[in-house]
Amino acid sequence: LYINKGNYFYQRRQNEKAEQAYLTAIEKDSQNIRPYMVTAGFYDATGSKDKVIPMFQKALEAQPDDIRVLDAVARYHLKEQQVEQAEAIIDQILEDRPNYFPTRLLKAELLVAKQAFDPAIEMLNLLIEEEPKSIQANYTLGLANLGKGDPAMAKASLTKVVELNARHLKARLLLADIYFKERDVELAQKECQAVLAIQPNHYQAKLLLGNTYMLSGEAERAEAEFKSLIAAHADNPAAFFSLGLLSRYRKQYTAAEDNFEKALALEPGHMPAFTNLILVYVVQEQYDRAIQRCEKQVAAVGDKPGLQAVVYNAMGGVYMTRKDMTNAETYFKKALAADPNYMRPYYALARMYLSANRQDEAIAQYEAALETNPNQAGAHMLLGTIYDMQKRFDLSEKHYKEALAIDPDFVPAANNLAYLYAVQEKELDKALELARLAKEKMPKDPAVMDTLGLVYFYKGLYDSAIAEFQDSLEKLIDNPTVNYHLGMAYYKKGENAKAKASLEKALSLSGEFDGADEARKTLSAL
Repeated sequence: LYINKGNYFYQRRQNEKAEQAYLTAIEKDSQNIRPYMVTAGFYDATGSKDKVIPMFQKALEAQPDDIRVLDAVARYHLKEQQVEQAEAIIDQILEDRPNYFPTRLLKAELLVAKQAFDPAIEMLNLLIEEEPKSIQANYTLGLANLGKGDPAMAKASLTKVVELNARHLKARLLLADIYFKERDVELAQKECQAVLAIQPNHYQAKLLLGNTYMLSGEAERAEAEFKSLIAAHADNPAAFFSLGLLSRYRKQYTAAEDNFEKALALEPGHMPAFTNLILVYVVQEQYDRAIQRCEKQVAAVGDKPGLQAVVYNAMGGVYMTRKDMTNAETYFKKALAADPNYMRPYYALARMYLSANRQDEAIAQYEAALETNPNQAGAHMLLGTIYDMQKRFDLSEKHYKEALAIDPDFVPAANNLAYLYAVQEKELDKALELARLAKEKMPKDPAVMDTLGLVYFYKGLYDSAIAEFQDSLEKLIDNPTVNYHLGMAYYKKGENAKAKASLEKALSLSGEFDGADEARKTLSAL
């Protein structure tokens, strides 16, 4: 009775009365774990995190051997991203009860959280054999396959979830996102609309629906979705950012600036909004405004090296565009000093040295630095990048390996060596190992996604390759090389219409990227 009273008050947001009712339920039946568990859930839902674990502990005092409580504690730790605490309790439970289904499922979820996708998939397949209609097991298998870069298998699992429970919004949204990345607008919109039929104001579904309209060229419908989100949720930067992108694509630069700035006002570290704002300034040749905005952003991101590196790299790019190579070099080097794992400044410096015929000078400079101190992974990385662009691949391979010998987790060298192996179609298993290492360390870097996709491509894993290229293009939408890679993956898979669209886009962006001749040849065959 008191639990029901607590639920009644909680649903009406009368939290003080709800708490009192739950605590009374505990007083009335202190040996029953249910009131403790419900109260712990209430504290979790209302943000009283400091009271959750103590309530679980009281449940364990009442019933020390109740495995359900231990499982709930482990699940809470995992939800709070306290992986070590969750894993210790999970192992404790499975040592006593190795066949306990809920905790085995939780172990699989933990493996997914740790990005150990292969063992997670193996465990989940066994669990689904035992309980084919387990919604959580099928959903987690979808997440694991998605994390592994296998969207086809992910779609199969998530579709099964929706068949078992048509109101499973998370599964529908993941399906919508997969279809969106595959440029299957109709199916993406169908899933978004299914979510909105259940929750008409669901933010993520409306945002994704707007993005599908933007992708299909229905600018007015996209704008309407984004503006309705802004009207209802003026404190969320996501719709401002998407509306800024839409304005930028429509060359409505004043509106684009305004929306990117609003996104940044809400979230100063929203770097996609910042980089797109700088692009808007650059395309209008407003270089001074771009530099001033970069300087303002340096102050906004504070002492966060990863964000500082993005800003300094953007400043270097602005100076490079206005042909002020001295300042460009200064800021690209500042970006590397802030975050040696940020890859774009390496490429920018190498391109700058090559275009200015300074590669020999640069090579001599970095080799002299290595003579003074040979344990500089960054110097080896820069030499490798320069040699890469000179197509002296034996030397670039040598320096990438040297960088990795100094620092085995050095992402730029791992990524570039994997890419080098892939394009030469050699040591593909080693390339996959390196590319996965880079993805694990920098999962949101579009260059890393492109490299992993290319390795999958040369290994004949076209679905996985397409997934990585699509993720890369979300951040590098105007990159001709990644569009070319995506087009070739579609071509190899036999999806000729999508291949044609991607290859044509690549060539419309540039006719001189590595692979442009192959793109033209493939298009003529299509």
